[in-house]
Amino acid sequence: MTSKTFIVGDAGGTGTQWRLVNGGTITQHETTGFNAYTHDINDLKQSISETFGNEISLNVPTFFYAAGIDTEEQERDVKLALEEVFGKNVYATNDLVGVARSLCGKEKGNVCILGTGANACFYDGASVQNVGASLGYVLGDEGSGAHLGKKLLRAVFRNQVASEIIVAFQDRFNLSSHQAIQRIYNQPKPNHFLASFAPFIFDHKNHPDIHHMIRENFTDFFEAFFFENNHSETTFYFSGSVAFHFSDILRQVGSERGIIIKNIIQSPISGLVLYHQQYD
Repeated sequence: MTSKTFIVGDAGGTGTQWRLVNGGTITQHETTGFNAYTHDINDLKQSISETFGNEISLNVPTFFYAAGIDTEEQERDVKLALEEVFGKNVYATNDLVGVARSLCGKEKGNVCILGTGANACFYDGASVQNVGASLGYVLGDEGSGAHLGKKLLRAVFRNQVASEIIVAFQDRFNLSSHQAIQRIYNQPKPNHFLASFAPFIFDHKNHPDIHHMIRENFTDFFEAFFFENNHSETTFYFSGSVAFHFSDILRQVGSERGIIIKNIIQSPISGLVLYHQQYD
């Protein structure tokens, strides 16, 4: 197991975790995030080159998992782009596959990602099935940091949350509704902007209004991705910063729906190293 040499990367909207495995030696790096729908692959390539490009041995097996790789065309495009950095022998696929391999190995389960965005699927132990329609931060992404941020901004700007929360929000951000709208519609990565309010929500999660908001966010997730789902009785696994930092509330909402949540992690990268050491 320890004699294997490979590279594995797990990309989310805000950052990409990398592990360079050379026998028993593992080095780690973080580069810019990547989503096949919303990011430029050239930005990721540049970040790789600037961060650990001098450590790359060409043609080493490279496994790359990223949000938004949903079609064969996207998979091909990302693979070809990364081959310019890593050489041949690049494997690129959706981040759900990565989380499934990290958390489940060869066992079945419902695999969910709640970070900047959201997604879910049923994993049969070999491949992902019944992938949810994430739909992005405008149409969907229920349960995500972006969805949670939208809830907060709506509540603050419509005075639908307690005055002490509004005061705390303005003390921290000094943001008008006009400025927020301009930022969302006229600057890059609006989903990141919306998700950036998650730390504020975490800091106030014990306030009744904010606690209700978080619960509602997770209820939205289960109803969007597992409405009349045939596998809802199967064990659930979660990855992502929102699932991890609000895990107590997520488990509570899941329990009330009869859902068994086995594990919640912030990042699947360590499990992916173990998976590829064991199975590839």
